[in-house]
Amino acid sequence: MKNIFRFVALLWFAVLLLLAAAAAGALSFAALVLPRPAGAHGVAGYLPQDCPAFENVVATGKATCSFTPLIGRTIDRFILQLGGGALTKAMLTNIRVLANEKVIYEDSGSRIDDRNEYRGLTANAAFLTIDFSEIRAHSDINKHAGALDTVSSGIKNLAMEVDIAGATTPTLAARAQVRPAPQARGNALYNKLIGKTLNKTFNFGGAGEFPLALALSAHKDSFIKRIHLVGTTVTAARVKKTYRTNVTDEIFKGTDAQNDFEQIEYERVPQANQFTIDFIPDGNVLEALPLGDALAMEYLVTVSGAGNVVVVTELLDPLTNN
Repeated sequence: MKNIFRFVALLWFAVLLLLAAAAAGALSFAALVLPRPAGAHGVAGYLPQDCPAFENVVATGKATCSFTPLIGRTIDRFILQLGGGALTKAMLTNIRVLANEKVIYEDSGSRIDDRNEYRGLTANAAFLTIDFSEIRAHSDINKHAGALDTVSSGIKNLAMEVDIAGATTPTLAARAQVRPAPQARGNALYNKLIGKTLNKTFNFGGAGEFPLALALSAHKDSFIKRIHLVGTTVTAARVKKTYRTNVTDEIFKGTDAQNDFEQIEYERVPQANQFTIDFIPDGNVLEALPLGDALAMEYLVTVSGAGNVVVVTELLDPLTNN
């Protein structure tokens, strides 16, 4: 009798094991076949999309593209494809992205390429990324802060202008990496901010330390990610911030050699003739420099001699500011 009870108990145990295995298999199968929620990796959260064709792509002139079909989505990046007889990034002398007729991104093809390489992106002669995101960051908030969430930021129309000089029978196309809007992932504050890139050129008549009048508006939701000082003569830089309490701090100070070494330790790739003041070297946007609590900002550059310095500033900023 005891043997019968033992057999029945073992049989029920075997049945329970089989049921548990079947349930686990069903769950695994469901994970494979059921649609993933919006915001997950895959088509639901990230979609490469060809943009409308550029107009007036000529050897020397201004090519234009309207991104109206993308309104209502979030745009992480545009990827330009260069082709034709001869078209290099150096021939893209200025690239502007306009939102609601306002320039929110402006830089040359060569400088954009250098800034991308600084962040660890691989250069390719046929492609150029116009990036509003931080693709190598370690969290969704950091990756997507600055992406053009056209719903949250209030973007109603979007376009790009590309100044071309000295090309031969060029071709130019754009592809966008888009996601739903409003963003399902990230932070509500950063969803309404956009990644701006602004530049300004300064000329210095000789060696010394000089102030840079960047004239950035101190909106409560404005943050500086990076300031790139592009020129052959830059040897050092400082940034001073005076808070609304009238306390002044020197929040950045470094020579070119010191700066390069520290950024390499964060796996950044310093570029020749580019001194980068990076407030988010690890990609953490929570460390970006806030302007809203500043009574005054002072940006100082040291140069070894006469020449131009182009200052390229990367911001997280409301559309209507700066």
